[in-house]
Amino acid sequence: MLKPHMKKLENRIALITGAGRGIGMATAVQFAREGADLILISRTADELSETANLCLAHKVNVFTATVDLAEKRAIDHLFENLPDDFARIGILINNAARFIAGRIDEFSFEDFQSMLQTNLIAPYYLSQKVIRIMKNNSGGNIINISTYSGLPGAQKFPEFGIYGITKYALWGLTEYLAVENREFNIRVNQLSPSGVDTRMYKEASPPGIPPDLSPTEVARQILYLASDDSFPLSGANITLEGMPDRQDEDE
Repeated sequence: MLKPHMKKLENRIALITGAGRGIGMATAVQFAREGADLILISRTADELSETANLCLAHKVNVFTATVDLAEKRAIDHLFENLPDDFARIGILINNAARFIAGRIDEFSFEDFQSMLQTNLIAPYYLSQKVIRIMKNNSGGNIINISTYSGLPGAQKFPEFGIYGITKYALWGLTEYLAVENREFNIRVNQLSPSGVDTRMYKEASPPGIPPDLSPTEVARQILYLASDDSFPLSGANITLEGMPDRQDEDE
């Protein structure tokens, strides 16, 4: 007799940003399959609705909210209006990001502020919010989604500088959050994939460089970090480089 599938995230609540498409959508579906109830955030209601429907097929509870993460008040409003059933957040996936190309010496101050707000300040503020919850609930898990080119020593591309700088800073946030919250059983890790087949990659990548990872492949690694499978790992950055010729099995 086959044993029933043991769901890795049963009875857990996960908040996922950038959940309307790409890595965020794939992660939401992976988490739903593993039993997590979900808080899904995006700026686009139609995309959120599609993700939510895919997750609801796995018989989990789903709460969606259109939130502009560049606005502090919007984040405050989200937490002030979470239904009680979703208030016990145990997993945060800081996935949402913004990309604007341009040489550093020509980059507008306003665009720099905009990218910092979404790529760094929002993960900081969301982490601050959920850590207060996690401390009262015996711990939790935060996973920050970065990029391979945002790491020291990795290949750099012209006009990607500001984006890369925000991701360098995200790695610092990851390390410090891990150190400061270890005693509370809160684990904080980062995943840095190479090129992923997303809309942002297609809009941003130099011509002739195809993506070598699918969103589903990245989501599987996020699931690993969010589950007990990765315990006691904390304060780590995991790089993920794909193999372009390998066929991914989207389930």
